[in-house]
Amino acid sequence: MRADFAWPKPDKRREFLRVRRNASGGLDLYRNQGSGVLTSLAWGDGLADIAPGQTVQPGDMVRYLSLAELAP
Repeated sequence: MRADFAWPKPDKRREFLRVRRNASGGLDLYRNQGSGVLTSLAWGDGLADIAPGQTVQPGDMVRYLSLAELAP
């Protein structure tokens, strides 16, 4: 899906960013991606799968994992 956010800081690890689909068909990023922020899961509806070393600019395509599809 299309990222409507920037993730300019590449990491050595694979990142799963909390996101939510927006009305224009893109993905919005939750502002605080800290590991202790449970509200981000209540706010979001999925995860953006970011490969090690990858940066994201608005308009880039990213792999989207729906939380609804991950649940049994």
